[in-house]
Amino acid sequence: MFQSIRPNSQIYILHKGDNMRVDIGFVTNQPIPKPKYSMPQTFGQPQELVVDLVVKANNEVMNLNGIPAQADVADSFSNGETVVVSTSREAINAELVSEKQKSLDIVKSIPYHEKRASMCDTLLGQLNPEFAEKQNQKEELSQLKEQVNGLTAQVSRLVEALMPQKHQRNEQSLENH
Repeated sequence: MFQSIRPNSQIYILHKGDNMRVDIGFVTNQPIPKPKYSMPQTFGQPQELVVDLVVKANNEVMNLNGIPAQADVADSFSNGETVVVSTSREAINAELVSEKQKSLDIVKSIPYHEKRASMCDTLLGQLNPEFAEKQNQKEELSQLKEQVNGLTAQVSRLVEALMPQKHQRNEQSLENH
C-alpha cells in the first residue's frame, strides 16, 4: 500500500502514452496520508486518504499527487501523460496484459467497423441523393487516378525500353561520321 511506502522504496511506473515504457524509480519523500477532500466527512462514512509521492526515475523527478493511500496500484497524471504506479511488479505486468488485450480487441474489430462504415455510406446514399452523387464522383476520380498511374507506369517502361535503342543509334551515327 502506498501509505506504507518509505523513502528509497522501489516503485514501478508504466507510462501509457504513445511510447509506452516502464520505469523503476525510488520514492524520495516520506508520504503522509491526508484526506482526499477538504470537506468534513459525512457521519459514518470513512474518509478516503491519499498520499503525494515524489519519485526519482531515470534522473527525473516526478510528482505523483493524490494517490489512494490504501491502494497498491493507481492511475496518475505526470508531465502531460497518464501513468500507472505500483509498488508491485506483478500489478504492472497485469496492467500491461490488459493494455495489450485492449489493443488486440481493437485490431480484431477493424473488419466489423469497416463493414459498418460501408453500410452507413450505403444508407446515407439511399437517404441523400447528394451524398450518393459525391460518393460516385469520388469513386470515378479514384478509378481515373488508377488509370493515369497505370498509363504513367507503361509510358515509363516504354521510354526505358526505347532509351538503349536511341543511345545505340546515336553511337552508330557518331561512328559513321
